[in-house]
Amino acid sequence: MSKFFESETVRNEMEDITDLQRELYKVIAKFPMMSDDAKWHHIETVKELLEKQQVMWTRLTLSDDPQAKIMKKNLERGSIEMGFGDADLGTIFKNMKITLDTLQSSLKH
Repeated sequence: MSKFFESETVRNEMEDITDLQRELYKVIAKFPMMSDDAKWHHIETVKELLEKQQVMWTRLTLSDDPQAKIMKKNLERGSIEMGFGDADLGTIFKNMKITLDTLQSSLKH
């Protein structure tokens, strides 16, 4: 394992990201039927996940570790495959946050 992924901080952050993803995936199909209040809280969880992912992206970007560079490259490739083109992931995170804030502000909370 690389030094980057041996870091307790990185391991804990990756575990948090995985836990949040699991939590969100369990209820995503129910989102259209949720009350506005439940949707608002769900979006808060999505924003928390997004923030943690953005921190991890920043760590990957700043790291010289070979395994971190591979993971960064894989994330960039995945972004392209999901239709984001060659847009910078930092920009994608920023735009996703704006979209979530807009959606959240349209809810009666």
